[in-house]
Amino acid sequence: MPARAKHNNSNLMSFVRLTGTRCHKMVAAAANKNVIFKLLRSAGTAILALPDDWRILQQSGRARSHPRNFCTKTTIGFRQQMDHTVPPKEYKWMPNNLISENFRLGPNGHVCIVLNRRIQVPAHVVKRLWKNAILRCTVDGGSNHWRNFVVSQAQQAALRQPEQTMSDNDNDTTPVAELVEPPDLITGDFDSITEETIEFFKSTPKINTPDQDATDFTKAFTVLQPVMVQRKVKDVVVFHDCSGRLDQVMANLNTLYKMQKDNCNVYLLSGDSITWLLRPGKHTIQIPLDLVTNQRWCSLIPVGSAAHNVTTTGLKWNLYHAQLDFGGMVSTSNTYSTEFVQVQTDGNLIWSMGAYDFEEKPQSSVK
Repeated sequence: MPARAKHNNSNLMSFVRLTGTRCHKMVAAAANKNVIFKLLRSAGTAILALPDDWRILQQSGRARSHPRNFCTKTTIGFRQQMDHTVPPKEYKWMPNNLISENFRLGPNGHVCIVLNRRIQVPAHVVKRLWKNAILRCTVDGGSNHWRNFVVSQAQQAALRQPEQTMSDNDNDTTPVAELVEPPDLITGDFDSITEETIEFFKSTPKINTPDQDATDFTKAFTVLQPVMVQRKVKDVVVFHDCSGRLDQVMANLNTLYKMQKDNCNVYLLSGDSITWLLRPGKHTIQIPLDLVTNQRWCSLIPVGSAAHNVTTTGLKWNLYHAQLDFGGMVSTSNTYSTEFVQVQTDGNLIWSMGAYDFEEKPQSSVK
């Protein structure tokens, strides 16, 4: 082979090594660009700009940085983090704002969503979070459960305060001081909501989302997100339940994966747990001291794909560059050694933690 041909081939191989491995879908396009590369390289120009923002090569064979458009099979971002060339993205979580007496998330407030599951979260927690929300939404059959919750709270209040004047609305079933704010809107395909509930919330706007390729929970976000962006609200509290149908539980987790973004944090709140998604990066979670003292449980679950490199601090049983995946290792029934837990991961992980035993804590009235 002529010396010049060897030199050209060497440059090409160096270029491939620098750029990364190519996906099989890119082979044909890469072959065409290699032909162009050879033609331009043989022209003897000093600096050659290849099509589609390839690298710029000089006759000396030295490559200069230029945006790449290769599709790689390796996790480039994680590889750079491990080489300390790019610091991991950092996230901070404060679940104590969600389950303590503050009951308020984010500087601009939070959104509440009620799904089609029986409300198991203790009533005083529900009412505080609902009252402090800047936007309240019930999803299809969740409206039935919210109506049941409102009625039961009114009945309990009436038993506690029989002398209190009853309101003129709601068929005289709701004491004035115990009124719970109605939802700001109801969404869904309306195959679960009852006529009785529709009449009960007749003054609440209703938005039909008939698309059957997504769950009512996911579709609710398409309605809420424009308002959230306008009001700069990023935190969403979802009342759901982990018992019952496994397919619905998994569908709710899938919505976490779809909707968890830099401008949207979604918390699934059930009777005794809080669950949210940890994206690739470094997460700091401030654990309420009660949970540390009482050694409540926590877990890291790799749903959908493996997390190849997970390192934690602040747990009783920490992980060090561990791989978590189904069929391999998952981290369950862990607990805390300190108030601050750090999780660094190269893949998505579901974080779930036991909440306070609400029923044993003092329940002050909602003002």
